[in-house]
Amino acid sequence: MIVFMTDWGSSHYVGICKGVIKQIVDEEIVDLTHQITAFNVREAMYVLSRSFMHFPKGAVFLCVVDYGVGSARKAIAVKTENYYFVGPDNGLFTLVFEREKPLEIRELNNQRYHYSKSSTFHGRDIFSPVAAYITKGFFKELGNQLFNYATLPYLKAKKIENKISGEVAYIDKFGNIETNIPFEWIKEKEKIKLFFRRKWIELPILRYYAEVDIGGLLVHNDSTGFVEIAANQSRAADILKFNAGDKLEMII
Repeated sequence: MIVFMTDWGSSHYVGICKGVIKQIVDEEIVDLTHQITAFNVREAMYVLSRSFMHFPKGAVFLCVVDYGVGSARKAIAVKTENYYFVGPDNGLFTLVFEREKPLEIRELNNQRYHYSKSSTFHGRDIFSPVAAYITKGFFKELGNQLFNYATLPYLKAKKIENKISGEVAYIDKFGNIETNIPFEWIKEKEKIKLFFRRKWIELPILRYYAEVDIGGLLVHNDSTGFVEIAANQSRAADILKFNAGDKLEMII
């Protein structure tokens, strides 16, 4: 199985890459998402880290969010204990590799396993064919071995007594503020105080959106084990003016 994630939206680039894969191997291709915000590696990093474990062992994750295509950034394939990951070496895999330790990393510089050669469509010419060849048992042949990979800086969540800090991981389609703060830290509480515009505002901790009036703010478990700040049938990110990467401070 190949699991495909990009920031390409509904463009024909997705179909072209699938066509390249199918020329090499008749393998199932599952679209994780192609709606990552354009060039937003941080968002892709978080989405991938909260998704990969739901797929069968042995799946190959083809991940192309690549603002540096054609530059000096490396193209890599990584083998972990349970999965394979293919994509640009730009920090996209930072959080995944905190949970799935890389066992072997290959730079994708063996052109025998490429499809074509362009400066701006490595998704078609390098990453897609490599993902296909991995499903056929090729890995060491893909290129030189590497011993490190790029990481993306982020603000790790911290809890000191009743004070919690973290960051906005990303804003989802519905305007929900997805954080990197474990819900476990607040699950026994009924409310939190959130630092917002130089003051503290109080938000209820609830199970689902409709427990507040339309437009009302709440905090709940986002189903992946992290704190989500939401608004019933509205966009919490627009109400609170938070953006991906913003620092969050809470008191419980």
